[in-house]
Amino acid sequence: MLGILAGFISLIQYKNSVESGLNDIFRLEQCFYCGKSKPWRHGTYPRESDRINPSNESLNSILIHRYYCPTCGKTCSVLPECIPPRRWYLWETQQVAILLFFLGSSARAVEQQVKPSRHTIMRWISWLVGQFKLHKDTLCNHFPSFGVFTEPTSFWSHVFNKLSLSTAMRLCHASGVSIP
Repeated sequence: MLGILAGFISLIQYKNSVESGLNDIFRLEQCFYCGKSKPWRHGTYPRESDRINPSNESLNSILIHRYYCPTCGKTCSVLPECIPPRRWYLWETQQVAILLFFLGSSARAVEQQVKPSRHTIMRWISWLVGQFKLHKDTLCNHFPSFGVFTEPTSFWSHVFNKLSLSTAMRLCHASGVSIP
């Protein structure tokens, strides 16, 4: 299981916080599994999340904090808001690709502007459209004005004018909605 740290909207912001030694801001208040005492810090693991910058300018490796709960014996990780749990590309990259597609560009044209392949971009679009009702219902709990949009393209275009995809997915995750 994992948690998402709100407010870390870029890799550089997160990496600077980790390198400055402000480890208390990453500390969990309670275990995600059992809800008991504060889990112990259980080290870090590297994640190669910077897929946009060339290797000589890359921010990799990004250190992800892990925690161990002495009560239930389980471990969990805490990701910054900008990194999706089970995807290679950052939410920011996905948002740009999705928005370009929704604004009328073909997947091939988007592929020329954003690094992922058109097949990956189409998977993102398919996932977003397939989960539209669930995401809309969840986000409308936080922003009732989003409810006036009845189809995915206009809904997500409006959402992206108000907040980032990373923030939208963090809100969905906090509400118990599965995100990639």
